[in-house]
Amino acid sequence: MSTAIVALVLVPVALALLAGLLALLARPLVEPAMAGLERARFRRAVARVARADALLQARQSEAALRDLESAFCLMTVRADARVAEQISRHHTGLLSRLLSVADDIPHQRVRLLALAKVDRLLDRRAEMQRAYLQLRSRPLRDGRRLQLERELRRNARDARAAVRELVADLLVISARKVAVQ
Repeated sequence: MSTAIVALVLVPVALALLAGLLALLARPLVEPAMAGLERARFRRAVARVARADALLQARQSEAALRDLESAFCLMTVRADARVAEQISRHHTGLLSRLLSVADDIPHQRVRLLALAKVDRLLDRRAEMQRAYLQLRSRPLRDGRRLQLERELRRNARDARAAVRELVADLLVISARKVAVQ
């Protein structure tokens, strides 16, 4: 009888210790997998840019603009700070490609307010991403970390809308060019 009582007391203690040990081991095991997923997602965005470059060379600007629009990588990087820096440089390259598309439109005065808006949103996103990565050692339910996650999601939504607006502006301007010629 006393053995059964001891067993009833020790089994929950052993399960609690096992759960605690798994919780301690989970983060180091999950982080490399999450970093790999982030890198793969970023590689897909880079592949879209390569496809868009090929389309720009073939003078298929509408399809190229659609690929450039989908090449923006607006994910929240949680594991690898190097990916966040690569994404920031990637976005700079995308903006320069979009600006070169606008410059290729002859005899048009192009006012791309959306380009400035996208640039501002991406700069703010890079700052928030750096702050978020500095807080990654904090608990998942930390108030500042949760606030930054919400702000990054809102920024991604706003940036997607601004990119769509920018691409739509470029498509309208390039269609006007074709109609004039």
